[in-house]
Amino acid sequence: MTETPDGVPVSDGFDFPVGKPDGQGYYVAAGLADEEYFKNQGGVWHPGEDWNARTGGDTDLGAPVYAIAHGKVIWADYNPKSWGNIVLLEHALPDRTRVWSQYAHLNQILVSNGQEVVRGQQLGTIGKGANNAYIAHLHFEIRRNNLSAGNWTPMVKDRNQVLANYYHPTDFIKAHRPGMLAQPAAPAQSPQVQPVLVPPPPPPQAPKLQVIVDSQRTDPHNGRFRRARTDDWYSAPAGAFSSTIWANVSAAQERNWGEWQPFLPAGGQWEVSAFVPDQNPATTNARYRIIHADGQAEVAVNQGQYDNQWVSLGTYRFEPGRGSVRLSDLTGESSRDLKIAFDAMRWTKVG
Repeated sequence: MTETPDGVPVSDGFDFPVGKPDGQGYYVAAGLADEEYFKNQGGVWHPGEDWNARTGGDTDLGAPVYAIAHGKVIWADYNPKSWGNIVLLEHALPDRTRVWSQYAHLNQILVSNGQEVVRGQQLGTIGKGANNAYIAHLHFEIRRNNLSAGNWTPMVKDRNQVLANYYHPTDFIKAHRPGMLAQPAAPAQSPQVQPVLVPPPPPPQAPKLQVIVDSQRTDPHNGRFRRARTDDWYSAPAGAFSSTIWANVSAAQERNWGEWQPFLPAGGQWEVSAFVPDQNPATTNARYRIIHADGQAEVAVNQGQYDNQWVSLGTYRFEPGRGSVRLSDLTGESSRDLKIAFDAMRWTKVG
């Protein structure tokens, strides 16, 4: 099985997530940006499809859920909100385009983070969501962009944002079935004695090399996160991997700090980004100190301006396995009600 340089299997086509491989015995009860769903759910736009068995009710409880294509598990865990168990996969198409598929409300999870899977492999079973909140069904998404597991508000309140970040799952799968993915064309043979030299097409753009260090769920191969040993830390089901930690701000004396240390595989220019979860009321003066090969830089971020977003802190030169980002609760703000989030940091290779 072919893989990208960062270890994501390349897809040979897509099948449906239930009723393998063509969705036999199932139907879509609510689709992407469904008008009825919007009316019935208090003004939120559905970012995927709800798949139910044609036999109705809870008859599909415990039924198998399958990977729609070759891919890599980037999230397989429980979300205490209404999602329940979630599996999130990353896929690469032959042209190295990336898409992500999410399977939610699962009763069981049968894969683990970082695991490679193949098309048709069972990921889990259909469930009823956290606390059995729903009639058994599969909430299924295909995403255009790399969003956090369980991504929901505020994006689903904006139909344009939903359509910009999610594919219509059924339409996407029908257009990318096995045998339908575009393959590189064979070079044309010129019948002329004097060949016409045609410049070769540009090679496909290589995927960006990224290293993510999360405060809660760091892959030990990517780096490590250290923090102050105090009793003033709190956690929340939010952030880049649906879990984050936070503390109250401090006006004059540091109590809590966190430090992200990446294990970068190569030297050069790396863009550094911080993930800011939906935390309110949030600090207006989170000061990230970036330690890089040429010294230090400090970037202040108003965390209250962002909701579940990556925020660039700039591009700097790093040496392999060296450098860090440090964040402190010392913001100079006097209100003890303000929170400062310590979530994930991302290094993206530039050039």
